[in-house]
Amino acid sequence: MTTKTAHIVAHSHWDREWYLSFEKHRMLLVQLMEDLIETFENDPEFTNFHLDGQFIVLEDYLEIMPHRSNQVRKLIEEGKLIVGPWYILQDEFLVSSEANARNLLIGIQASEQMGGYAKIGYFPDSFGNMGQAPQLISQAGIEVAVYGRGVKPVGFNNEIQSGNEHTSKYSEMYWESPDGTRVLAILFANWYNNGMEIPVEPEKAKAYWAEKLAAAEEFASSSELLFMNGCDHQPLQKDLTQALKTATEIMPDVTFRHSSFPEYIQALQKAKPQSLDVIRGELRSQWTDGWITLVNTASARVYIKQQNVKSQTLLEKVAEPLAVMASLSTGIYPRHELLYAWKTLLKNHPHDSICGCSVDEVHREMMTRFAKSQEVAEAISVQSARTIAESVDTSGFDADSALPFVVFNTSGHRRSNVIVTRMDVERRYFDHQPPHEKYQEFKREYETFDSNDWVVLNAEGKQVEAVITPVGPTFGYDLPDDRFRQPYWAYQVDVELHAQNIPGFGYHTFALMPQSVIGESVLSELNTPELVTEQQVMENDYVRIEIAGDGSFTMLDKVNGRNYTGLGIYEDTGDIGNEYMYRQPDQEAPLTTQGLPAQIKLVHHTSLKAVYEIVHNWELPVGADELLDEEIRSMVPFRYRKSRRLDETREVSIRTELSLEKTGRSVGIKSYINNTVQDHRIRMLFQTGLEASHVTVDSIYELAQRPIQPEAEWRNPSNAQHQNAFVSISNGREGLTIANKGLNEYEVLANQNTIAVSLLRGVRELGDWGVFATPEAQCLGQHILEMELISHDLDVIQSDAYVQAYQFPVPWTVQQTSVHGGTLPATHEFLQWEGDHLAFSAIKRGESNDDMLFRVFNVSSETTSLKVTPSFEAKEVYESTIVEEQGETMKVADEGSYVLNVGPAKIQTIGIQPTTRLI
Repeated sequence: MTTKTAHIVAHSHWDREWYLSFEKHRMLLVQLMEDLIETFENDPEFTNFHLDGQFIVLEDYLEIMPHRSNQVRKLIEEGKLIVGPWYILQDEFLVSSEANARNLLIGIQASEQMGGYAKIGYFPDSFGNMGQAPQLISQAGIEVAVYGRGVKPVGFNNEIQSGNEHTSKYSEMYWESPDGTRVLAILFANWYNNGMEIPVEPEKAKAYWAEKLAAAEEFASSSELLFMNGCDHQPLQKDLTQALKTATEIMPDVTFRHSSFPEYIQALQKAKPQSLDVIRGELRSQWTDGWITLVNTASARVYIKQQNVKSQTLLEKVAEPLAVMASLSTGIYPRHELLYAWKTLLKNHPHDSICGCSVDEVHREMMTRFAKSQEVAEAISVQSARTIAESVDTSGFDADSALPFVVFNTSGHRRSNVIVTRMDVERRYFDHQPPHEKYQEFKREYETFDSNDWVVLNAEGKQVEAVITPVGPTFGYDLPDDRFRQPYWAYQVDVELHAQNIPGFGYHTFALMPQSVIGESVLSELNTPELVTEQQVMENDYVRIEIAGDGSFTMLDKVNGRNYTGLGIYEDTGDIGNEYMYRQPDQEAPLTTQGLPAQIKLVHHTSLKAVYEIVHNWELPVGADELLDEEIRSMVPFRYRKSRRLDETREVSIRTELSLEKTGRSVGIKSYINNTVQDHRIRMLFQTGLEASHVTVDSIYELAQRPIQPEAEWRNPSNAQHQNAFVSISNGREGLTIANKGLNEYEVLANQNTIAVSLLRGVRELGDWGVFATPEAQCLGQHILEMELISHDLDVIQSDAYVQAYQFPVPWTVQQTSVHGGTLPATHEFLQWEGDHLAFSAIKRGESNDDMLFRVFNVSSETTSLKVTPSFEAKEVYESTIVEEQGETMKVADEGSYVLNVGPAKIQTIGIQPTTRLI
């Protein structure tokens, strides 16, 4: 009589690119798939293969072997080849909330088109797991998660510590999101290779299974035991059938089954294990010694993270909103183009790719993918903005002299900022004429151009405070729909203006006009107080920024009286670790710019914005000593390395721009670092002085609360953590929020609760299981890093400072147009919405229908109300999900509005079906 069942799941965890380039790995993938197809044909007892939970491996394979498409489809339909639900296996923390959702949506739809997918939330090797994973997969109809990191199993003989939500007695447990969604969760307690390379020879098999069964039983909650037959890029075990027959012969009291995840999960649920623990929220290996969290991948190759944020933002917060707006006028939506851009971007999101922990060849190719995705998003954005602008009625401006332009806000929330846009005052086409002569003629005519003779008017005909700066003649060209390209010279100016209160999905129209054609009644005396009041001081009605001789600065919040000192100091330490983990040399003291004289000068000063430039020429150690090379060659674990930094130094130039706008309680920070040295990390320090026990961090569809002090088990001297858009600290009365563009690592230091944001980290090796040199991971050369320091009352949620932080990376879109009639008003909001503590996530058209999908998430722990009011006639409005399934129909509340309660931490999608269908 058998007492236990060993479920053997054949698989191969497939990193598309890592220690080899993508194409070299793909050649191995082709061989694996060819072997797999042959084995299915020749061995009827080889029943199935788990294709790593990601669809893209099929795309990669079939691009080389398209003639196998029908065979692959048949295997999927028969349940032999188990694919999905993801498109790729992402790093959850280093990509955006929407990127996680689109990865699931695209993966499910692609898998369905090939025959079906496994309803398993598969996270085998994510470097930590997002707290909202249960809610995310549950919205896709998936009720089971399988993962490898983040939770610490303690086994049968240990008690769970009181209040400890990140350990479990068993490898099976329940996992609960902040909104309360709960799924069954299965941990690879003995990793996803605990059943690899099973011996066929009886004596070896006996020893093998004695060890493997005991290890699995140590954590299993039932007699249903899971064994993963494979590992990273593991070739197929072609004799698996024979190996399992041997196991059955030598251990008749165990049922050995070539199983699958669906079969194993069904058996586990039937066994009804009792007293499973509940784990909650983010799984970041908090209850470990902290040495193997792999969190410092967040600061490896920062240039990769910056390009990723730019790409994600262009798609989510610019191209898609503009395309939706344009589609309401044209009936055309670039669904296929956007899908191509998303898939191109997602190919950079696997954990070994976006984490920056691969060989140099991998990350070079990633930069090309980022560029391709961005170029598609930019092309869609430009075309959509042009289409909308051509439909805007600008006839209210003077037809002979006005130069109208439309300012779009696509951030999802109402917004005010100082913006700069470049405009053509006049164009001279030179087709069939000598361009050089045309240029000289044009330049002479505009030698007397005086920007003071021009003003900006809004759609109501009122003057708007603006600064116009000449640029001069510039080459440009049109690509008409019905003619050959049209090159021209354009005399251009930069227009700096304060765009105020622009709706979240809408625009305001302005016009650049000569004063000579405007009546005196229109021109007004604008209130233009000086932003620079003293030497090295900037201030507006809300904050005062004072720069010290060493380049650090003080921020006084005039609203609440809080004074923050010692901000903006740079810190440099050695790093003898690798792409995965930071390791400071033993007994090394950090170097800082505190007390280091800086060159400080005012480089921009208008009534709207002031910018100070701070230059440090900093002598830093050139790199680690020769011992580090020897320690890497001999694979000394990074924790035990004894290398030190050299005494020899080299100058590293850091130019910092601090900027202050006319309104607002924030200061912009832009760092230009010319990195000339190696094996080090540069951070910027923000001494907050705020008494707090935790920080609030932008994570995936939530603002996570994380303790400042690590747990008792933590031994790593560094307690760096992931962030997405921002990190924030508050004492309950006042707070500071630091927004960023692609700076995914922070740490809170004990001294005055100082927040350290990693700007740059250079290392010389990949790390992990072999010796892989990565000279480009030293990140030599010029880097531009951007942050915004936001002061506020209360905390980041209660003050709504999270809205400004989310808007920081989102560019404004401006489209110049002509004076003409149109179907759209000069100022317009396509979709109105309101709701306390709701953050905008996405607005798009459906992947399989023409409905508009609008998504927000509740950043608070309280139920709130969402009110949505379309500016167009809606046939139906309904609740939807991450995977765009239609749910309960919503009823009109009043004046065309629809109201819905959104629970704590809920991800809420609304579907809107316009009465007019797309072409």
